Amino acid sequence: MKLASLALACLALVAIECAVLRPFGLSVARSDVAVAAVLFFGLRCQTLEGAFASFAAGYFVDVLSGQPSGLYVFTAVLTYLVARLIAPFVEVRSARRFALLAAGLDVLHNLAALGLLLLSAQPETSRRAMLSAIPLTALLTSVAALVAWPVLRFAEGAFKKQESGIQM
Repeated sequence: MKLASLALACLALVAIECAVLRPFGLSVARSDVAVAAVLFFGLRCQTLEGAFASFAAGYFVDVLSGQPSGLYVFTAVLTYLVARLIAPFVEVRSARRFALLAAGLDVLHNLAALGLLLLSAQPETSRRAMLSAIPLTALLTSVAALVAWPVLRFAEGAFKKQESGIQM
């Protein structure tokens, strides 16, 4: 149930992000709420459930954003693996630290997506525009992470089991 609630929360966040940002015309520089969700999965979930949730987050972005099929699935799982690697070395207990870490991870995520786009086909936008948008995207992702942190924490705690037995 935890996996399903986190996946639904991620779907809701990605859908809201796509619905809000599309009218503003933000296609190159945009927030990546899915990166914040993948970071949360890397820090707070078991390995297999986090990998499935990251796959789902990438799939949601692929479907709802209109980006090339499979691009964000691959980069979300790759970002999840990086988050799992750094998880033992960082302690994230506040939304502010989570936002800072999400911004740094978003830079790596965007570089991976840019590299895959350059390998696969000619990108629609120029390389220089994509590279220059990375700092603004990281800033917008940190703002999105501040919003995503309480939502994902609520979704994680919604299905916790109550302890049974005698309380002392």
